[in-house]
Amino acid sequence: MQKIIFNSNKKVRPLWRLILFIAITFLINIPLQLGLQKILDQSLIRGCISGSIYLFSVLTSLYIQIKYLDKSSFKKYGLKINRVWLKEFFIGFGIAIIQLSLFVTILYFTGNLNVTDFFTTSSTDYSFIEGFFSELFGLIIGSTVEEIFFRAFLFYIAYEALKIIKKDAAKRAFIILIVIAPLFGIAHINNEGATIISTVNLGLDAIMMCLPFLITGRLGMSIGMHLSWNLFQGAIFGFAISGNIAKASFLSVSTPDNLLTGGSFGAEGSILFILLDIVAVLMILYWKKRNHFDNLVNPYIIKNDLA
Repeated sequence: MQKIIFNSNKKVRPLWRLILFIAITFLINIPLQLGLQKILDQSLIRGCISGSIYLFSVLTSLYIQIKYLDKSSFKKYGLKINRVWLKEFFIGFGIAIIQLSLFVTILYFTGNLNVTDFFTTSSTDYSFIEGFFSELFGLIIGSTVEEIFFRAFLFYIAYEALKIIKKDAAKRAFIILIVIAPLFGIAHINNEGATIISTVNLGLDAIMMCLPFLITGRLGMSIGMHLSWNLFQGAIFGFAISGNIAKASFLSVSTPDNLLTGGSFGAEGSILFILLDIVAVLMILYWKKRNHFDNLVNPYIIKNDLA
């Protein structure tokens, strides 16, 4: 029985750590969310508190992993926030703005986009300002949680699990990048307007957004790109965010439902999305060269190659 749970170095095996991470997150999150629903009626404030509880649950579960199972630190998972981390965050933020600006420009000049209104909300129950900041808060929570899980935690789980198959740590990192990327697309498969194209696009996007983590060992740029993409796509330009409508947006746009626009799913469902990701990869690689990162896989990640 011990061999099923522990490896030869008496560390809990990756599969059990993954199950524990998910289970602990749910055990913290669900009771608190149910309690919140009894205390507060549906509102923007409850939504913000709910998001905070979700983030707290994920970070607490990660802390338990780090302290008792992994014996590492938040730094390993790209969460040591300092000046360098913040600088990379804003670089990632800018990359996504360039991507979406290119997308909007192409749609506009091909006659696939019309601006119909300004400062709109998806409900009359709140003002534009209330809706916008509630949306921003939710996007910060969502992008942070998804990057922690998909880009860092799940990566290291697979990185350790596949050591038996591939000893070369750097090559294994790229294999894992390709193997776990489709999970990001599958996670959004039930969203409004999801298609085969959107699922494939998000899988490819997962590879692009993991590149900065591999290069730096930090999640700053990945979280910055993820947050900025969702914020500008939904709350600035007025598109759907992977099928979800923002609570408030600076622009309200009308687009036909076709392969260029991505339809009701948003830009991630567009055939232009691959072009946008190629642009992002080129910018990331240019930044890598300018900042003298010699390897595509940071030595710190290889150093964390667990037995």
